[in-house]
Amino acid sequence: MPEKTGTRSAAAHRRTEEQGRNRRRSGGSGSSYRARRRRRNERLRRLLPVFLLTLVIVCFGGTLLLYRISQHRAAPEITVDLEQLDSPYAVLLDRNSGKILASKKGSERIYPASLVKIMTVLTALENLKDLKKTVTLSYEYFQELYDRDASRAGFEPGETARIIDLMYGAILPSGAECCRELALQCSGSEEEFVALMNEKAEKLGLTGSHYCNSTGLHDPDQYATVEDIAHLLDAALKNKTFYKIITSESYTVPASDVHPDGFTIHGSMFSAISDPSLPGGRILGGKTGYTDNAGRCLASFAEINGREYILVTAGFPAEPRSEQYHIDDAFRAYRQIGDAAG
Repeated sequence: MPEKTGTRSAAAHRRTEEQGRNRRRSGGSGSSYRARRRRRNERLRRLLPVFLLTLVIVCFGGTLLLYRISQHRAAPEITVDLEQLDSPYAVLLDRNSGKILASKKGSERIYPASLVKIMTVLTALENLKDLKKTVTLSYEYFQELYDRDASRAGFEPGETARIIDLMYGAILPSGAECCRELALQCSGSEEEFVALMNEKAEKLGLTGSHYCNSTGLHDPDQYATVEDIAHLLDAALKNKTFYKIITSESYTVPASDVHPDGFTIHGSMFSAISDPSLPGGRILGGKTGYTDNAGRCLASFAEINGREYILVTAGFPAEPRSEQYHIDDAFRAYRQIGDAAG
């Protein structure tokens, strides 16, 4: 019996020691596990901002991609017959796809008249950074404008005005004095400014266009095509300031030394339209043009059923009764789009 008891005691002792070793191993493993878990959690905490940033970038990129796809999706099957228009030159461009949908002698040279002022203001916007700068209109070009019966916005020689006021004056009422002053402020002379206009035309791929002045006054060497003008307007509309100007029906020029109460100018296109509404949309803005040589011209754009379109018409005969007809052409073309979609 004593031997049995001793054997039990030895066995119990061995079990106790084994359990102790197991507890020590277990305790050590637990500590190691907890340390590993802390290190892993710390790594996850460090990686979390990177993960979230990556997720945001991926989501933003996907959204941007979908937006671009939607903006450049194929144009709907719409047939517009520009032969119905009275204007001998016309082109219709889908801004979402950038494609020409219809053309009527669109690649033939025309005299662009005051549609030149689209390029004038775009060039000035890209080269004059302080649009709130106040300048004094020069006396040097007014007599020429008087002699050539150029359209004016209402500024007088020696009057002070801001650059942005001159830009509104060039587009809305087609003020030639505004164009000449913008040219001087930008380049020091109209000749140097015209060089910038032609450089911009080359960059935009407007191979059928050539500029000789900033005003659109007739010059036999100043020409464009209605297709070029459509692409030019599309490029200009991507400038937020230009877009705001050309979509304005009117603009109030602040008080100056010559006009202490200021004065309001009106867009020549909107002045000739009682209602810009169209089936499924509306005409958003436009620039008119006229000389005896060019006839009546209009570069306009409209939103119809969620898409934007540019229509340029030119060459309508300069008869007294025709003043409204080139704008009627715009409605005639745009309504075909709305009717086809409807």
